[in-house]
Amino acid sequence: MHAMTRRPMVRQFVKFSLVGASNTVVDFAAYLLFTRAFGVHFLAANVIAFLLAATWSYNWNRRWTFRSNDPRVHRQFVKFLIVATVGLGLTTGILYFLVEHSGLTDIPAKIISVAAVLLWNFLANRFWTFKEKLV
Repeated sequence: MHAMTRRPMVRQFVKFSLVGASNTVVDFAAYLLFTRAFGVHFLAANVIAFLLAATWSYNWNRRWTFRSNDPRVHRQFVKFLIVATVGLGLTTGILYFLVEHSGLTDIPAKIISVAAVLLWNFLANRFWTFKEKLV
């Protein structure tokens, strides 16, 4: 890949990662609220936190990271949710394995699972969800 075409992708990855960091705060805050304050099972809390964080992430990635002007917002959001749901499946599977079979507690396991799925989420969103239309 040529250096000039890599720069925008690197910049987008940095922005995506920053949105991801804020998304992680939303995710973890919701997760902790549901598991610690309301006693929700960790896997159910993970799904609820995911839905809240995915909505946050979509809005910021659409506006700031990928600067999408695509008028088909609902279609784009569905694509984003498909990518995020695959990511959820991956993170939940990793989380389950690490908690149930490796002896890790849920918080370190959740950190590992989120980090493990970052690249999948970025590439799928860049090249599918927010793909620029060639005119």
